[in-house]
Amino acid sequence: MSEDKSLFTTLEEEALICGRCGSCRSDCPVYNVIGWESSAPRGKISKAKDIFSKGKQVEISDEFIERIAQCTLCGACSSVCSAGIDTRNLWLAIRKRIADEGRAPEAYKKLRDTLLQNRNISSFSNDDRLEWAEDLDDEPEGLELKAGAEVCYFVGCVSSFYPQAAQVPITIVEILMKADVDFTTMGGEEWCCGYPLLSAGFVDDRKPFIEHNVAKIKELDIHTLIASCATCYHFWKHDCSPELEGYDLEILHATEYLARLIEEGRIELNELDEVVTYHDPCDLGRNSGVYDAPRSIINSIPGVQFIEMGHSRADSLCCGGGGNLQSVDPDLAAKISDLRVKEIKETGASIIVSACQQCEQMLSAGVRNAGLPIRVMDISELILEAMD
Repeated sequence: MSEDKSLFTTLEEEALICGRCGSCRSDCPVYNVIGWESSAPRGKISKAKDIFSKGKQVEISDEFIERIAQCTLCGACSSVCSAGIDTRNLWLAIRKRIADEGRAPEAYKKLRDTLLQNRNISSFSNDDRLEWAEDLDDEPEGLELKAGAEVCYFVGCVSSFYPQAAQVPITIVEILMKADVDFTTMGGEEWCCGYPLLSAGFVDDRKPFIEHNVAKIKELDIHTLIASCATCYHFWKHDCSPELEGYDLEILHATEYLARLIEEGRIELNELDEVVTYHDPCDLGRNSGVYDAPRSIINSIPGVQFIEMGHSRADSLCCGGGGNLQSVDPDLAAKISDLRVKEIKETGASIIVSACQQCEQMLSAGVRNAGLPIRVMDISELILEAMD
């Protein structure tokens, strides 16, 4: 259930709606790995009723905190809930209650401290956000803080600071340059979007990040923003709306903008003899409703044979990398990824593409561990390969 259609009220009221039908269990990636009722959505909701119902004073157990932290926030349980419960917002509300009581996992607290100190999720200075640009063959003019640019590219923390994901912004920028797009980035003035704080339960701490980024966009007189990170895109679309009220800003995921460039004839694609399958990132697909743009891009490349996985679009399986899960239980995240890798293998694809750098990292590790001869790419990398 995408958040623009959410009917979420309060934690207490939403928890009372659950009829314990159990239809959510088979769609929960965590339950499919752990197998315990306490890890299933209805099990967690049942416990939440005991803890948070009005008039009750039940201590939050360590096990319950662990189960809530193990959720990837993929939204699969929301999409199949027959009662229409927005469970994704429910889990976020519970994480906030846990954090408000000072019981957030230590990994979350460290993440919060890092963000408040560095304005990003890494240990590096935020001034280093454009280090990846040093690997560009030709660095464009106006890469940083160009006022009035046609487009601002919001790079995101992972792509900015982690070498495994640096190829994504490099590729995006090279495509924009080849398509003669007038673009810029926020450079060192780009702060984390704020989602990691929201998903860890530190809801109020995200506000200065939103206010800063929105103020910078307005200052630069930018009216189209693109993000290659599915979660940054979702956060800009849904959590920055109050700050953006009255300001004309088109927010697009990179796939939406690149599909537009292809349709306009500003990108020319050559033939590729490849079998390609596509992984829907949870925050782009199920939680934001963007399914067609990535598929339009793949199908526009001559010679490519596109094969869907067994679970796709709204039914897509999570990669295991969402909801800060890697910070609290990396082994569980890897096992969830393995479930997706099995479906990738069944397609017989030579390339698996996604549209989220976190998904790409998780699937790359999973494919490598499985010893599969499959290339894992961001969809922008597939475009650039076809352009070259």
